[in-house]
Parts: sequence; C-alpha cells; structure tokens
Amino acid sequence: MAAPSTVTISDDVDAEAFKRLYPEQYYDRFLSEGLRPDGRPLGRARAVTIGAGAITSVDGSALVKVGRTTVLAGVRLEIIRPDEMSPSLGQLALSVELAPFSSQEYRPGRPPDHVSVITEHLTTALLSGDDAVELTSLCIAQGKAAWRASLDLYVLDADGCVLDAALLAALAALRNTRIPPVRTTRDGHYVPVGGGRAGDAGGEGVVESSPIAIGLGRCPLGLTCCLYRGHLLVDPTADEERLAECCVSVVLDQHGRLQGVYKLGGKVLADAGTLVKCTEAARLRYRELSGIMELSLGQAAKGTGGNV
Repeated sequence: MAAPSTVTISDDVDAEAFKRLYPEQYYDRFLSEGLRPDGRPLGRARAVTIGAGAITSVDGSALVKVGRTTVLAGVRLEIIRPDEMSPSLGQLALSVELAPFSSQEYRPGRPPDHVSVITEHLTTALLSGDDAVELTSLCIAQGKAAWRASLDLYVLDADGCVLDAALLAALAALRNTRIPPVRTTRDGHYVPVGGGRAGDAGGEGVVESSPIAIGLGRCPLGLTCCLYRGHLLVDPTADEERLAECCVSVVLDQHGRLQGVYKLGGKVLADAGTLVKCTEAARLRYRELSGIMELSLGQAAKGTGGNV
C-alpha cells in the first residue's frame, strides 16, 4: 500500500495560501496538538453574544453571534382574519435569507441549498406539534381576528453552524416580541393601539382578551458537531464543516428532551456512540445558551440594551 502523501513547504509560504491549497494538511497540523486553527480544544464551542431588541423598527428582534457566524432575526406583526378551518389560531410565517457577503457559496439569484434545509428544520423545530410556538396565543377574537407573525432571519456571516445560530436568534426574537393592545373600530375592524403596551390600553373598544406575548411551550435550541478523522469537533466553523466526514445537529428543549437530529452534511453516517456524545454536548450547550438569552432578554426588557 502506498504511503500517504505529505506536503513540504518553505518557510516563506503564506499560511493562508497553504490553508487554501492543502486544507487537510493544514488542519492536521493543529489536530495533532489537540487544537483547532482558532485555538479551541476539539470539544469547546465558540463564544456567543445575543442582542435582544437589536432593531427598534420591528415588534421583536435579536442579533446573535456564534463565533463569526451572525444571524439577525426580526418579527413583524399584522392583524389578519383567521382561517375558517382554524378560527382560534394565528399564523407564523418564517423566511431565511443569506446576505451576498456571508458565504463563499453564495451565487446571485441562486441561494445555496442549505438555506432551504435550514428553513425546513427551523419550521419543524418551531411549528411541529402545538406546543412550541403556540398559535392559539396569537388569537385576538375567535373567527374574527388574529395576529400573523412574520419571522425573518438574515444570515450576515455563515461561518459554520448556521442552523444553531438561526434557531437561537429566532427564539430570542420571538421572546422579545411584545404584542400591542388591540381595539375595535365603530365598523367592527380590529386595529392595534399604537405606541403602548397592553397594560397602557384603556377605554371603549379595547379587546381585553388580546394577547400580549407569543406563547412558547417549548424552547428548542441546537448544537452541531462534526466528525473529522475520527475526532468529534463541537460547533465547527465553515472550514471544518467542509472537511468533515459527517455533520450532525442535535436539537433539545428546555427539559433536555430530544426534539430532532439532523444530518447536515458529510459522506458517512454517525454511529450511536457519536450521537450520544453529540447529545450530551448539546445538553451542556443548552444551559450556557439559555443563560445568555435570559440575561439579554432581561436587559432588553429594562431598556438597558440586550447585548450579552
């Protein structure tokens, strides 16, 4: 059997050029030391910041950074007439858009395949069953009026684990959303009361039963891990995802219950032992993320800014 090829480089070769030309050899140099190119041990996730209420022109928002991966989420509300088949349910519409400068895979007029995959997984996580986003909490008057929440996510930098960052941004934006009070007009229309909170509303025509927040029965968050040369890498960068033999995202709820396992890339399947390790890492990560999110949401609610 032929020996594996090696690459010898001179001292004056730029490290970034070597990384582009020989990505596996470049990465293996770090892996042999138990580290990754960004200095992290193999099992350490990247630092996270959450800026709840980052956009003041929408009803709810959050800016999330996981390492360099950056996702901005915004929620816009409008009053609609409920569907006749679901008179007590509001609606949640979800969209994901990749900024042109966010990924080397971006091509004008042709969004990368993983955008549709992320949208599908987000929809499953947030709308499967009836206890994640509670659409009944968006009902204003049964059969007459309900809220439609449009959740728009913009991926500003896709440096790995976009699903994890998008799910975190979506959840933070939904929890940051405050629904304005609603009143009825003389001709029977339902309109929001501008510029106030539900507790500020009063007078004739105000719908007392109108919701003030989007109900969330489950709070799903995820962690992606990948396999490379038999090593499990937690929270991989985009470069690591491209080299990986397998990428798996594990989604859990606040009780540690498994909500989904998604294979996002790679040519091999993860075995049972790998999935167990990914799930345990996801449970640890969930506690970290939920703590950061609660702090950010609390600061945003106090009006002191939600950047954490």
